[in-house]
Amino acid sequence: MSDSKYVIVGSEVDQAEYYLHGDGSIDRDKGADGQPLNVEYIGKLMVELSKRGEKNVGEDELDRYQDHIKHALMVQDFSVQDGGAVLSDSDRDNILEGTDVRIEFETRDRCHNGVDKNSRILVVPSDQTLEITDALLQATGQAEGFRPPLSYELDKALMLASLKAEIVEIAREFAAKGVAGWTQQLQDALEAHVIDAVQQRSIFRDANGAPADDVKNEIMKSPLRAFYRSVGIYATNMCR
Repeated sequence: MSDSKYVIVGSEVDQAEYYLHGDGSIDRDKGADGQPLNVEYIGKLMVELSKRGEKNVGEDELDRYQDHIKHALMVQDFSVQDGGAVLSDSDRDNILEGTDVRIEFETRDRCHNGVDKNSRILVVPSDQTLEITDALLQATGQAEGFRPPLSYELDKALMLASLKAEIVEIAREFAAKGVAGWTQQLQDALEAHVIDAVQQRSIFRDANGAPADDVKNEIMKSPLRAFYRSVGIYATNMCR
């Protein structure tokens, strides 16, 4: 297992394996009060800790949060890309069990002379963490655009929905092209199609094609939850 290639990232919102309960316990059973430990939890916690500041968070409390984050992580396996064996569930559990999570606070000291003193912590990921993706992209060569590595399915839908107005505007600009035979009726039909197509691609569906009762659909409608999720993703990708 020591030769396996993997990275440790935050669990996507619908892939939490552990739940935090009101009594402080953590287990795999969601039960009636289980809070999923995933990237949304991590991001929301980071926002809260940033608001409070290091001086207002005790050591015991910080230890608990570090344990919460540890249970909100997952192992993403890259072994098969080099012809290696796939990590088993027990392999992944052992990797996470042996993972140390440490929360550190950056600081900003407000100075009376008008100049602040800031600390910035640059976390350099462990070996192979960035090397794997670097090698893949080096082999890819030139290509149109770029989709960040480790992007989740939900990111694409969130971006598409946020760009709907711009996409519709692109379709609307076609009316000024002066294409022979083009009519206002066709233009209206094109714009209606684009609006509907973006909307349909922004909904996660169940096996029957109906909108799923899914945390992803909940986050699609909540910019705040999407923000917490993105903070959690960026943070754990940086420190992975």
